[in-house]
Amino acid sequence: MEKLIGKIENGFEYWFTFVTHPGVEPTNNRAERALRELMVQRKIIGTLRNGKGTSIHERIMTVLATWAQQGLNSLQMMRVMLSG
Repeated sequence: MEKLIGKIENGFEYWFTFVTHPGVEPTNNRAERALRELMVQRKIIGTLRNGKGTSIHERIMTVLATWAQQGLNSLQMMRVMLSG
């Protein structure tokens, strides 16, 4: 019970951030929906075989998802990033 109380006390100031900051959503549903597609893709292509491959895949997918959320063209952004 003490552990639960400690977690509540430590995180309480962040629970209502969405009230004081209008751009913050009250739930993490959007993040969970974004991850769902990646999990399905991972199941289809098979589990990545090592930690390095998994890490690279996660980073690439994170960047692509961020660009999509920002309304940016992923192919164009990739060209910009790779051209230095």
